Formats: sequence, structure tokens, C-alpha cells
Amino acid sequence: MSTPDIVGTFSRHLRVSVPTGVFEHSERVANLAGELMLIRGEAPETAVLMGLAHDVCRHFSDDKWLRHAEELGLLVSELERRHPVLLHGPIGARLLKKSFNVQSKEVLHAVYYHTYGHPTFSNSAWAMFIADKIEPQKIQKNAQLSVFSDLSLDMSHSLPEIALAILDYQIDDLIADGREVHSLQVATRNFLVSERL
Repeated sequence: MSTPDIVGTFSRHLRVSVPTGVFEHSERVANLAGELMLIRGEAPETAVLMGLAHDVCRHFSDDKWLRHAEELGLLVSELERRHPVLLHGPIGARLLKKSFNVQSKEVLHAVYYHTYGHPTFSNSAWAMFIADKIEPQKIQKNAQLSVFSDLSLDMSHSLPEIALAILDYQIDDLIADGREVHSLQVATRNFLVSERL
């Protein structure tokens, strides 16, 4: 089955598997991720699938995330135990493989790490990561994100450079609010900085 066929089949399956709000957000992320790839002259299909898939279990409850994490044998940090929503990427990736028969390691990796990004992300994964942070509804809730939307349309900036700007913003915001920063978020940010040197 070709990637466009997989995207169509997955979209139909997802529509009946998640709440309407999650599906609509996922569609917006998928469309924007595809656009970010297209304007850079790259094939959009993988980024679109990642965008559709990234929040497949975002609607679970805290108890359900923790129960799934235990059943799957995931290592759960104290931060994730206090904020189980942070587990929706890792659990979502496992669910995609088991229940939706998604086999692409690139897609599963992107979904697993979509909250913080990952040093080994492909351009498709970075497009999905960026789109998840700047889709129109999120900008409507936080106008400060519009600067990253503008940046994403500037071809002089690579997708990893835009992701770095978003990570810097997120980390600064967490620190300003006196909240914890996930170690993977810091590691991904530091890797992207080292790539610029």
C-alpha cells in the first residue's frame, strides 16, 4: 500500500477512534506539516501521516496513561508520573503499531518523541513537531506563537532551526513559571545548538 493510501485509510480509522477535537487538531497538524514539507520541495506524505497519528491517545485519562505505561513496561520518570499526559507520545507509538498496524519506524519514532522532539528526527518529523506547536488553534490561544508560524514560512530557516527556536521558547516559558523541564527537551535543544556550531 502506498503512503497516500495509508494516510487515507488511517484518517478514516482515526476519525472514528478519537474524540472530534483530537481528530480536528490532528488534521490541522497533518495539513500544516505537509505544507511545511511542500514549500521546501520535499514529499509531504510521511509528515502528513505523522501529523494525523501524533495524538492518537491524547484523550486518555491520567490513570489510563499510567496503566498503559505499566503494561507496556515503559520507564516512567517522576515528572511523567506527576504529569501523565507526557506519556501520550510513547504510548501512542505503541498503540499505533499494535492497534493501527503502523509499521514505519520513522513515523513511530516521531510520534513517540513528538512532545520534545529528538536529535535523530527527520525533516518530516520536525515538520510535524513544528506544526503541532503552531497550528491555528494554538496560535489563537497564544498569539506569541505566531512568530514561529512566520518563521516556518521563511525558507532561509531550516526545520531544525525553527524547532530550536520553539524549544528555546518552551524552555524559557517553563523556567519563568518555575516548572520542571524534561531532560529530553534539554538534550534535544542542546543537540540542535551543537549542530549550528
